[in-house]
Amino acid sequence: MNVLIHRAHERGVAEHGWLHSRFSFSFAEYHNRERMGFGVLRVINDDDVEPQSGFGMHPHRDMEIVTIVLKGSIEHTDSLGHHGYTKAGEIQMMSAGSGIEHSERNPSSDESLELFQIWIFPNTHNLDPHYEQKDFRGVSMSGEWALLVSGDGRGGSMKIAQDANIKMTRLSAGMEIVCDEVPLGYGRLLLVIEGEIQVAEESLYQRDELQTVDTQSFTIHSLRQTHLLLFEVPMTNR
Repeated sequence: MNVLIHRAHERGVAEHGWLHSRFSFSFAEYHNRERMGFGVLRVINDDDVEPQSGFGMHPHRDMEIVTIVLKGSIEHTDSLGHHGYTKAGEIQMMSAGSGIEHSERNPSSDESLELFQIWIFPNTHNLDPHYEQKDFRGVSMSGEWALLVSGDGRGGSMKIAQDANIKMTRLSAGMEIVCDEVPLGYGRLLLVIEGEIQVAEESLYQRDELQTVDTQSFTIHSLRQTHLLLFEVPMTNR
């Protein structure tokens, strides 16, 4: 299997005092022509937001924006009238469609907020914008893939306007899990949130990424307690 490995230390970096970010792909001040996205997957930002800080109201359009909260809680407000809080273990999804404005902040006075912000190009433009959130804390992820996001909302996943999947699993040391084959024209990006794995004769550590456009299945071997995120995405928009 042909794979491309991107190590955690190779990501883009932004330090703004209240915000500490690591970018898998070009974003804001970080520009790398070799790292402009992966198929329809445009952004994976690894953000650490200081207490009582956040992103003020700003606009988006024609983008599916998924936020996975790892630690703390995020306060969301948008121009559709939504206001609420998403806690660790929960996910929020905003389909920007024809246009939406939102703000995201860490409401805590003493706890940092850690999250992944993910942008995926939609397969249709000018959709009606919408927002939702879902609690995945009761979903089994031990030794199996939990489907968080999909193009059809199957299995209780969050539905986005793109034929793409986001999956998550937790593995104990010595466990194995298979990444199933995907159709021709799709790629997979595997992100190690924490832990250590071996796949395709490569060792990956915390925040390392593996990319492949090969379609066959492959096996992940966990070398210690591990938390993984898997993206299955079209390599061209459709």
